[in-house]
Amino acid sequence: MEDFKRILIPTDGSETSEIAVDKGLALARMLGASIKVLFVVDTTTFRDIPPDELITNLRGHMESKGDDILSEIEERADELGVEMEKSLVHGHPDDLIVEESENFDLIVIGTHARSGLSRLLIGSITERVVRHAKCPVMVIKTMEE
Repeated sequence: MEDFKRILIPTDGSETSEIAVDKGLALARMLGASIKVLFVVDTTTFRDIPPDELITNLRGHMESKGDDILSEIEERADELGVEMEKSLVHGHPDDLIVEESENFDLIVIGTHARSGLSRLLIGSITERVVRHAKCPVMVIKTMEE
């Protein structure tokens, strides 16, 4: 079995990613591994829109949300005795997660159990990460209502 000493846990604060964070923290504690929790402000949605006050406020709101999420996870990691690094970056989530994967032994990421049309229309960051990551990926699946 491989040694998993550095674990990357991407999060967007959703219920699905929170479940993955919990599993990643528990795994890191069990293995004595360190983690990096990554929050990506997805700027691709706004790339063709000229920056104005609304876009600037929205980006600031997303950054603030990310900071809050990362701080809350950091508190949980401290309580569990898990060494944690946190990172808030801007860009396309799957590209940045794959780029980060070069520096890690494992990625723990959540996904919805979507199928059919909803999967086709929404796409899947997790699926792209699984296909392109430079390290193993543990997918934590939650069922779609």
